[in-house]
Amino acid sequence: MKNSILILFFFVLKTNVGFSQTKAIVIDSITSKTIPYVNIWVENENNGTTSNDYGEFIINETDSTKNIVFSAIGYKRETVQISQIKNIIYLKPETTVLEEVVLTKKKESKKIVIDKFKKSKIHFYYGSGKTPWMVGKYFPNEDKYSDTPFIKEFAFLTNSEIENAKFNIRLYEYDSLNFIGNSVYDKNIISSVKKGKKTTIIDISDLNIRFPKKGLIVVIEWLIIESNKREYFYTSKGIKKKNTAFEPMFGAVAKDTNKYAMVYRGKWMKTFKNTNQSIKNYKDKYSELAVSLTLTN
Repeated sequence: MKNSILILFFFVLKTNVGFSQTKAIVIDSITSKTIPYVNIWVENENNGTTSNDYGEFIINETDSTKNIVFSAIGYKRETVQISQIKNIIYLKPETTVLEEVVLTKKKESKKIVIDKFKKSKIHFYYGSGKTPWMVGKYFPNEDKYSDTPFIKEFAFLTNSEIENAKFNIRLYEYDSLNFIGNSVYDKNIISSVKKGKKTTIIDISDLNIRFPKKGLIVVIEWLIIESNKREYFYTSKGIKKKNTAFEPMFGAVAKDTNKYAMVYRGKWMKTFKNTNQSIKNYKDKYSELAVSLTLTN
């Protein structure tokens, strides 16, 4: 018998019939270069988008008094009222003060894999509708990692109906008060996935990133860009309807606690319990991003 699969999409329901559109381009205030893949949200709401490869974006919102929040790795967060957005949004590069580190040469003679998942056990997927969102997983630091301090690679379970669908990886230090602390790496890690259900390996060994002392949060971010767009039909109350999703989808494991799982929907929050779940293994459990981490020396 086929296993059932549940996909959790993040959609935004609106009662408004018409939308007003705001169009602009995001630019680096120092270099004047466009900034791709900026996370763009209506402040305190589940409405947003992503700037495309050329830094361009369109956002739908009827209330011109609301604020738009612009967030991108390596740049200061910017909040602008919709009525003040003209043609260009400038973001200022952010300087992060890092702790002093001792440089050592990597040997890669040792490695350790953390939280390896079983592909056959996963029947729940995170997916994105028309609004971008992020899902994060916290890896606490442990003494046994001291001999393998460098992050070598990540493994995700992905499912995509589009070849080479892109997504972004953000890496943060853990913060016990705010979940998300300082960025561990100040650039986007744009990655792509193959079509179908795959274990997607992302090797970042060339970045020489050390596992943070306070623990690591791995965040995947959907990109609301045309090349990721997928339109499909579904039936509701006997009526055939058309909808839009953005690939890829990411597998999730069922957990008894949400201690290590978080989502971003306008703000960071812990995941909710799946009380209405139809899949037995996930009912009354918390969903946690299926990602394993490989460390090396």
